[in-house]
Amino acid sequence: MLKIRFIHTGAITAFIGLVFFGLMGSAGAQNVGGVFGPKVAPGSKAIEFRAAIAPQSDGRPSRLTSRFHYQQSVTDNLRLRAVIQGADTNMSNFDFDLVQFEAQYQFLNKERNGFDSAFRLDVLLGKDRPNLVSFNWTNDVPLNEQWFVRAVMLAQVQFGSNRNSGLFLQTRSSLRYKVNSNYNLQVQVFNTYGSTADFPAIRNQNHSVGPAISAKIAEGWSIEASTLLGLTNATSDVDFRVFLSKSF
Repeated sequence: MLKIRFIHTGAITAFIGLVFFGLMGSAGAQNVGGVFGPKVAPGSKAIEFRAAIAPQSDGRPSRLTSRFHYQQSVTDNLRLRAVIQGADTNMSNFDFDLVQFEAQYQFLNKERNGFDSAFRLDVLLGKDRPNLVSFNWTNDVPLNEQWFVRAVMLAQVQFGSNRNSGLFLQTRSSLRYKVNSNYNLQVQVFNTYGSTADFPAIRNQNHSVGPAISAKIAEGWSIEASTLLGLTNATSDVDFRVFLSKSF
């Protein structure tokens, strides 16, 4: 038992080191999106604050992107969420970026079907970006009692005066290890491919990967810290992210 606890502690320490190593890098626009799961908890309510930060580097100013959301399950299978997001390019002035409204419906659950699956519909209204509607499909598959794979597919259509044509495609995925009832370790992958009307070259697409650690820190409170490392020229070199949530 002592050996197992030592291995778990070592793994957590290594992941924390990898996550905070991201502070040494530089970045452009920050990613505060998540590899969101399909589970809808009946009767649940929650709030969450997210922040992604990059230090000044290579002549680019420091940048902080933050978002806040409130969500509530309105039936056993349907959850609604409202999001507001902003950005700070000088570490002092907060500029409104977008609002987003989401409706998620879970239609498969692990107890009866072997895995969880849900559809989510998003409507995003941006300040200096195109508005869009996003059709999302998320799945969470247990490999055993400790290992889980999550896969998310997103298809987006832009609308409004500054819209771009085509269907914009993304995928997100994670491999998660459940250390115990309080801690999870992950490797997360984000892929943005561009529009079907004119797919850009891979170097001009956004692809990133990185470690994450999440923990329950108090009654109803949880935190996730992660680092995303850019894999292409168009992607931020590093995003350091923190998500703090409270469920009711």
